[in-house]
Amino acid sequence: MKLDTDKNGLEAIFRKWQVPLVEEFFSGNPMTSGAAYRFLEEKGIKTGQEMRKTVSRASVIGSLNGMIDAGLLEYTEDTGKGGHHKVYKMIFNREELAHKLIEVFVNKLLEVFPEESKTFMWPQP
Repeated sequence: MKLDTDKNGLEAIFRKWQVPLVEEFFSGNPMTSGAAYRFLEEKGIKTGQEMRKTVSRASVIGSLNGMIDAGLLEYTEDTGKGGHHKVYKMIFNREELAHKLIEVFVNKLLEVFPEESKTFMWPQP
């Protein structure tokens, strides 16, 4: 995960096209990669510098798997037309995700700048 300090809200963590998908997961709706792709298509979500390109199915799958690796999504396997499918679900609600992200970034700061972080976060009187 990366923090873009030039952006606000979920866009500081996720790509602009990923934000509607994360918001949809917050509503409690599990999705397959195909359903996630169709959701973005139906919303008319675009990507690229000029926001003209449709998000590719491969980008959606890679993004969902990246969120699993980051510990944000979990999945179950289902069988259906075409074989096995992952059904993705958000592990956290919005507040819990904020707490998780804060934990990740603070822990990294403590790792990279241990003394400076401790002095800043817990100043001695």
